[in-house]
Amino acid sequence: MQAQKAGKRLVVIGDIHGQLEPFVKILKHAKLINDHWDWCGGETRLIQMGDVYDRGPKSIEADLLLDKLQRQAAESTGEVVRLVGNHELEIILGNFAISGLEGLEAKTIHAKLNRQVLEGELRGAYAYKGFLFTHAGVTHKLFRIFKQQLEDASAHNIAVLINLIFKESIRHQFFKHPIFNISVHRSGTDRFGGIFWEDLTDLIKSFPQSPVWQVVGHTQVDRIIIDSNMQLIPVDVGMHRKLQYVVIESTESTPKIFTVED
Repeated sequence: MQAQKAGKRLVVIGDIHGQLEPFVKILKHAKLINDHWDWCGGETRLIQMGDVYDRGPKSIEADLLLDKLQRQAAESTGEVVRLVGNHELEIILGNFAISGLEGLEAKTIHAKLNRQVLEGELRGAYAYKGFLFTHAGVTHKLFRIFKQQLEDASAHNIAVLINLIFKESIRHQFFKHPIFNISVHRSGTDRFGGIFWEDLTDLIKSFPQSPVWQVVGHTQVDRIIIDSNMQLIPVDVGMHRKLQYVVIESTESTPKIFTVED
């Protein structure tokens, strides 16, 4: 896993699903890009929760914008962290129907996403100041599995392990680890899903309380909430209908929720 830069502010943006213009509005509101859509976020760290593709009209454009911002932030003092959602995962697996991609375009993006995971530009998980970020969440079942492999099942160590498993799965084209499971709630075969396909309802039911703070996307919610009882922050509010994002400051333990008004 790449060493983390010492940025003072983390901005968390949920699922994009091809909604380029709303995504740009959030980036501008958070003071991460200028009018030319270039990075101006300084040492801020941006984390995007995955599901850039499908549904909306400009998935590829949104993905290319993230490519550019990731390069520009790395050249300054900032960082852009990009998680893989279930829609990216299905492209990685060669299941193109869910993405709406076809032919050469689908194969090109398939190759690109695989390369980006192997090179660390896309990740399955990320950790920051004790918060664990995955697209759909780590269930109680997965925590038990990880604890068998880790002396200290901290958010950081779990993220490192997940990313190692993800890269090795791509290298060997073998996707049988439980992180790839699809829950019954999402038309899969497992009671609880993995980090890409778990439904928020089942994630909550799997715990009395998450042992670490988790930030997740994937399941659309009416608004971002900070659930202290569950130690959970769901951030996918659907960019086609609401624009919200989360900011975590290095000097504050409580995240802040921001709403972009039309």
